[in-house]
Amino acid sequence: MFWKTKPDSKKLIPAKKGAFPTVVTREMHILGNVVSDGVIDFDGTIDGNIRCQMLTIRGNGQVNGEIIADTVLVYGKVVGLIRSRHAHLFSTCHIEGIVMHESITIEDGAFIDGKCKRTNKVLNIKKPEEPEEEDAETSAKPMKILENIQLIR
Repeated sequence: MFWKTKPDSKKLIPAKKGAFPTVVTREMHILGNVVSDGVIDFDGTIDGNIRCQMLTIRGNGQVNGEIIADTVLVYGKVVGLIRSRHAHLFSTCHIEGIVMHESITIEDGAFIDGKCKRTNKVLNIKKPEEPEEEDAETSAKPMKILENIQLIR
């Protein structure tokens, strides 16, 4: 039912066993941020940011903000930044912004008005014992600018 991509192969495997997704229907309009440790199946509209393990933006879904997730499946519209390890952009998607990824799949017909940037540190996840490292691709200055953008219109 819900899938995530294995980093070392193109084969799809089921998401965590026993994990139930958070479902946001097309009637829902969210003004603010959504944070989850699990799976989100999104078909509504959000003016804000989403952070989760796996995100599926359905055909009616629209995100105006930043997405941070391990796996992102986009069928709908995103205006903003996507930071993910595995990004899957389907033929019905409409992206206006930047897609930062470790791996990306783009179907023929997908609309992208922006930039796709491959990087190895898109989520900036580090263990507490690891010192913070910066490189040219993920320097703190550009990321802070993107994180501080006000999305309320």
